[in-house]
Amino acid sequence: MIGQTISQYKILEKLGEGGMGVVYKAQDTKLDRFVALKFLPAHLHLHEAEQARFLQEARAASAINHPNVCTIYDIKEEQGVEFIVMEYIDGETLRKKVPLNVDDALRYAVQIGDALHEAHSKGIVHRDIKCENIMVNGKNQIKVMDFGLAKLKGSLKLTRTSSTVGTLAYMAPEQIQGGDVDARSDIFSFGVVLFEMLTGKTPFRGEHDAAIIYSIVNEEPESLLKLKPELSPELERIIDRALEKDPEDRYQSVADLTSELKRVQKKSTRVVRPAVEMSGVRPSVLGASSAIPVESGSGRASRKRGIVIGGAAIIIIAGAIAAYLLLSGGHQAIDSLAVLPFQNVGADSSAEYLSDGITESLINTLSQLSNLAVKSRSSVFHYKGKDVDPQKAGKELGVKAVLTGSVTQRGDNLQISAELVDVANDNHLWGNQYNTKLADLLSVQETISKQISQNLSLKLAGDDEKKLEKQATQNTEAYELYLKGRFYWNKRNADDLLKAMDFFNQAIAKDPNYALAYAGLASTYEIYPEYSGTPMIEYSAKAIAAADKAMELDPTLAEPHAVLGSNKCEYQWDWAGAETEFRRAIELDPGYPTAHFWYALCLEYQGKFDTSLVEIKKAQALDPLSIVINQNFGEILFASGREDEAVRQLQYTVELDPNLPGVHGDLGYQYGQLGKYDSAVVELQKVQEIVGTKNPFAMPILGYVYAKMGRKDDALKILDQLFAFAKQGDAVAGGIAIVYAGLGDKDKTFEWLQKECDAREQGIVYLKFDRMWGFLHSDPRYAALLKRVGLDR
Repeated sequence: MIGQTISQYKILEKLGEGGMGVVYKAQDTKLDRFVALKFLPAHLHLHEAEQARFLQEARAASAINHPNVCTIYDIKEEQGVEFIVMEYIDGETLRKKVPLNVDDALRYAVQIGDALHEAHSKGIVHRDIKCENIMVNGKNQIKVMDFGLAKLKGSLKLTRTSSTVGTLAYMAPEQIQGGDVDARSDIFSFGVVLFEMLTGKTPFRGEHDAAIIYSIVNEEPESLLKLKPELSPELERIIDRALEKDPEDRYQSVADLTSELKRVQKKSTRVVRPAVEMSGVRPSVLGASSAIPVESGSGRASRKRGIVIGGAAIIIIAGAIAAYLLLSGGHQAIDSLAVLPFQNVGADSSAEYLSDGITESLINTLSQLSNLAVKSRSSVFHYKGKDVDPQKAGKELGVKAVLTGSVTQRGDNLQISAELVDVANDNHLWGNQYNTKLADLLSVQETISKQISQNLSLKLAGDDEKKLEKQATQNTEAYELYLKGRFYWNKRNADDLLKAMDFFNQAIAKDPNYALAYAGLASTYEIYPEYSGTPMIEYSAKAIAAADKAMELDPTLAEPHAVLGSNKCEYQWDWAGAETEFRRAIELDPGYPTAHFWYALCLEYQGKFDTSLVEIKKAQALDPLSIVINQNFGEILFASGREDEAVRQLQYTVELDPNLPGVHGDLGYQYGQLGKYDSAVVELQKVQEIVGTKNPFAMPILGYVYAKMGRKDDALKILDQLFAFAKQGDAVAGGIAIVYAGLGDKDKTFEWLQKECDAREQGIVYLKFDRMWGFLHSDPRYAALLKRVGLDR
């Protein structure tokens, strides 16, 4: 095939051959770049089921966007032959480099772990991690290969009814035995690769396949320290845990394994104070108790975000940081801070709510200090799961100090480490470790908060002291349930929001006077319809009742007022009442980005674009990396007639996260309104690739664009799909009206807009300014609709 041109690819040379076919280096003649082409063997075309599995897996793998994963560009078919177009990597396999020194091995291992974490987060299990499937390019960067392809590799038959997939020496016991394979199977294979990188040998060996199988299933791995005595016992412990026979005994998340590898890798020159036990009151750097509390973890859907308000359980770290910042003597005053996501170390992924919750609680508690600007949750969580240099992150976020930390849970015991870094010179400012038990969390809270406030009394205003001492609940179980609720709330999908409701309700059952739990429940009720397609009428009253109860219990909370403002705006159409609630929320907490953000939307719906832009810019300044705030900034720019700026803003937002459907949906809408229909279709089809066909999100805009392009049959097909969603109770009346608008059917458009109005679907609030309704403006029915929604002013 050398020298042939297939599609747009000129074959240059053969790179390799294996059970899955032949790989060639090729020149992409259109884009002028090198690519790798993998041609599938002929036998795959004889089995439709296997071919379908391949296509499904390859499409899933193409969604992985990570610097340590070989990118799949396309799946092509030419003259009945299918092939994969993927990134060409100029380098060599890891196989050619082993054994490695410990520094290189750890450097590569962290990159492999990050790649696997990205894949696992998208539900993709590699199933064939080995040195041959890992490349090292000329920049010493790891590239993990063959995601989504290994599942189809040659199988080793163990019985007539089961088979395994992968390469024998790297397989997990459950993989060999034909059992269920999940992310933990990749963790086992990763452990084998790490062992091999350090020693040049695999941990389970034999003279023939049966002996290797027996060793993997029954024998303990060879001692790493016996082969390499100079290595650390900690590294042996990590690898041994990755190689546990029972998946339940392994790391439950590759992120946990990678986090521990990073700890081994890091050669810190910073001073960290020794751990302080909770068993007694010990002097800290401030002369106060160093006991610590905690446990936690973590159309236009996806536009709302909220704030997580932690309890006084985190007050010791907050107090210590506050004291340092405010009593820093001759040091330059530090008035801005970012709390980077704490790492979840040595605990399974189900306990991630602890590390997330501690981070969010610190953000909230420190935000209460009047002289300290603290970056919001969504901006700092942009760095979650990444190996981030604190100084670099601090400069990107525009703060003077960065707080980093880690959480280790062992049963009922917690160890929390925290470190404060000066961004200007990367100096260690303060650090400590704390040991505590979950059950002791709140019992020592009052003593700690009083001691901290006493140390800060000369620098803190009276209101600041009260905020640091304030305890949201005395019930440890309620606090833990609340943090779990916040953890699932932040995941922002229908299933997880239902879990959040459950945890908030459980927290309230434990402590009926827990204002924050009611506030969290109110926020969940308010946004759930957007993410689930459920009519708002089913949750509006619940949201109002929970918000009212939260305000009754704690009148100082801003969040319930923001919820009521959103509800009055999008459901009750009480525009004056909505503005009152938003202004009250901002008065209570001027640094609360959500209040400014939702207020901006409320102003946009009313056509008040100038003031809407003022509020969305305030929200963006407070939360510069929030996807939904940046996305809606683009929406408001477009509504105000600043089309070029709007498109650039959304393109920037795509760069922040290319896999969020809402951003592509808004881009598709804007391209459609600008007459750039082909570009609109590309963006809107990306939405469907992300959310699937069982979700109506962005379908209406795609139907509208098809209609405008003259593709009437395609538009009608989408109408049929939307009718099916309507029959099952989804709130899609407004979406149906959108497609009819594209088709130019004025009567049908009004019919379905009336139904949208009757159901009080949220999309009706776009009636006044959305350009797609322009052809209705001269019709008296349009003026009547505006009046009904209260937008006739």
